Amino acid sequence: GVDGAAVLEAVRALGRFHRVQGSPGFRAAADWVAGELARAGVDARVEQLPADGKTRYAHFTSYLGWNPVEATLAEVAPTRRVLAEFPALPVALADYSQDADVTAELVDVGAGAAADDYRGKDVRGKLVLAAGSVETVHRLAVEERGAAGILSHYPNQRTAWSGADPDLVRWGHLSPYQTANRFAFMLSPRQAGELRAELARGAVTLKAHVRARMVAASFDVVSATIPGADAAAGEIVLTAHLCHESAGANDNASGSAALLGVARALRAAIAAGALPAPRRTIRFLWVPEIAGSHAWLVTHPELQRRMRAGVHLDMVGGAPATTHAALHLSRTAASLPHVANEIARAWVDEVARASTRYAETGQGDGFVWPPGARDALVVDLRPIELGSDHDVFESFGVPMVYFHDWPDVTIHTNKDVPDNLDATKLGRVTYMSAGIAWTLAALPDAEGARLVALARAEIDERVALARRAAVAGGWSADDARVAEREAVAAGIEELGTIAALWPGAANDVRRATAELERALPRGASAGPRDARVPARAGEVRGPLDVYYYDHLRRVLGERAPTPLERRGDVFAYEALNLVDGKRSVSDIRDILAGRYAPVPVAEVAEWFDVLARAGVVRLAGR
Repeated sequence: GVDGAAVLEAVRALGRFHRVQGSPGFRAAADWVAGELARAGVDARVEQLPADGKTRYAHFTSYLGWNPVEATLAEVAPTRRVLAEFPALPVALADYSQDADVTAELVDVGAGAAADDYRGKDVRGKLVLAAGSVETVHRLAVEERGAAGILSHYPNQRTAWSGADPDLVRWGHLSPYQTANRFAFMLSPRQAGELRAELARGAVTLKAHVRARMVAASFDVVSATIPGADAAAGEIVLTAHLCHESAGANDNASGSAALLGVARALRAAIAAGALPAPRRTIRFLWVPEIAGSHAWLVTHPELQRRMRAGVHLDMVGGAPATTHAALHLSRTAASLPHVANEIARAWVDEVARASTRYAETGQGDGFVWPPGARDALVVDLRPIELGSDHDVFESFGVPMVYFHDWPDVTIHTNKDVPDNLDATKLGRVTYMSAGIAWTLAALPDAEGARLVALARAEIDERVALARRAAVAGGWSADDARVAEREAVAAGIEELGTIAALWPGAANDVRRATAELERALPRGASAGPRDARVPARAGEVRGPLDVYYYDHLRRVLGERAPTPLERRGDVFAYEALNLVDGKRSVSDIRDILAGRYAPVPVAEVAEWFDVLARAGVVRLAGR
């Protein structure tokens, strides 16, 4: 069975590795996962996909790897002290820093992210203290003005607790494409404040020593399978990104360890005869975040086409009292309605009910794993949220539900450590993920009809929520009608996924679909229509942004974001996902408006004009 305490121990093991993509630490972590899978009887291998700055994966050009060895930053005057050391503090050295031996004065450039920050300051040959984006500061200070290197106290992600802990040191990054990188040391706000106080009294001299190089490397992907009984039935995929900094406990040793726990539990249950072999193959992937997923999917189109649905795990173990993290389950993209949403909801509801009953009465086991917490599971279900590997899989047409914590005040810092995680929470997420995967892969065909009834009830709920949103939001009558229509249309698409996975339910699906189609609100939205039909063009496959790589910037240069992009990443992301060579610009607008929120057709049209200029789509007809 699932063991939350064992999952936490796996987090501790993975936390020992500094898991930067394309680094020796990442490869060591990948080998460790593969070894644990082999010991559990799960067939696994580590695939090495080139990360050399040359190899292209569709439109995405891979970047280089990184081999860090040691680094020290010391103050030599007016006092003598060590400020930062790598690898003693893994986040002390920004990723993709390179060799240096420098003794130089320190210059405070404030944020250092705009030209005005350097007005009247001579930084050539000196070290700069800056609070802005590390990559931007490197370009302005080092590449353009000749600074020797950077001391950064770039803040962590913005939350309600931002700035509350002056000793957080953020994990930093230089560009993995810039082979002329010098170096950046990462400091806490407290350290930066102390240095500024010294600068106010006089000159400060520092010595920086770095042994690290950007090198041709690989995106290492751990791939494992539990084979299905029916090779034609496709695959269910579960993913977690294996990177980040050491310890990187919640982000994302937690998801990687939970994924390992799912594989161990399912394999052990099959070996013991407690579960039969699944009909569909279950595939597990531990990837370098986003870039590794993209490279793997482009490299394996035949496997991508076999994938029916999946689960992604990224940050799933944070103890709320320490990290302030809440657990969320995001649905599949609205462009990919799928019964996986209702299956996931059922498993979450089971654990939430049992954990609440246990917390309130002490009855049952409540899915509690000593030494974990005994609290009720607090989790919500929400529409898709972007920011991890599920973005990539859904851009390739693979529906994914997504377990994730947010906020977490420690991620991407020196304080994202295993002691902040909870064995019970890890165990619960592992159990729910295993249940979702097993249902998708192994539910008998005869039971598919039960899913039709579940999905049909959810469609009624979705229609009611659309009506409520329209009233609360003061939407126009046309947009209210579109929202109701799309709630039904998405439900019909979801029913279709049941028939595809469980053919025995096809008759029930047909009856439910016919009923819904009779009640489907008719009529297009009012206002101007754009009948142009976008179709995919060129080599772009998957998302436009691939972890350090911005395709539109690469093709079009610097530009202001369009109004659709400013509404939030999901609108532009989903607009491209909805391109099928059949839907018009207005059709896509209506789906976005109905399944997310009202949006003017002019904004959607302007976004597609940008995509057409970049060669991502071609626009035909009017």
